[in-house]
Amino acid sequence: MELTINTVVDELGKVNEAIAELEATASKLKAELKARGVGVYEGSAYSAEVQEYDRENISAPLVRKLADEDFVKQVTVTQHVKAVVVARLGV
Repeated sequence: MELTINTVVDELGKVNEAIAELEATASKLKAELKARGVGVYEGSAYSAEVQEYDRENISAPLVRKLADEDFVKQVTVTQHVKAVVVARLGV
């Protein structure tokens, strides 16, 4: 049976809502672990490790501002992207 476009869109919306709820729950649980500090914690089926470290990132807007246009062109990679944006109707 072929899915109708309405079914595909509505199912994707439902899945996205479920994922958002799960991500919110995961964020709360991660915050609870982080509040307990760096270390390894064990449940009955899983373990979780809270880590703390420095991470360096390059600021693309700052590079564009400080570097000359030729340099920015040399280090810029352009990729074609197809995206799906889902929004609830009537909101």
